[in-house]
Amino acid sequence: MGTPFSDIYELFLSQITDYELTVMTETTLEKNMQMWLVSAIPNFLNCKKNIQQYDKYLAEFDEELSSTEQFILSKYMVHAYVSTFLIKEENLSQALNSKDYRMYSPANQLKALTELRNHINSEANALKSQYSWNVHSIREMFKNE
Repeated sequence: MGTPFSDIYELFLSQITDYELTVMTETTLEKNMQMWLVSAIPNFLNCKKNIQQYDKYLAEFDEELSSTEQFILSKYMVHAYVSTFLIKEENLSQALNSKDYRMYSPANQLKALTELRNHINSEANALKSQYSWNVHSIREMFKNE
């Protein structure tokens, strides 16, 4: 049996706080999380398991993923999730329609979101590097020779 997507979704949800997600229907939330997970997969190219093989309808990977592999995927899910905020129309628009709804600085907000996304990506890349070059994998590499 493989790893259910829901295991990775739990890790993803533990890393973010977004009350908009709580008001989504379960179907909509599941669909969005699956989209973010599928977006995360190409970022984890050096996974020792074949994460390209999964069943969307059963919502699970064909292989059993370690907790580290699940966490790395969840971190890349956060990266995909934060990236969606960068391309929202209201963030890209510089128009102010009312004095009652002043925006402090759309440019600063976009800069902060970009820095956050880059920081999350750096964290995920560091985890991926640690995963790739751990002592066990180096020992295994030399055993095969």
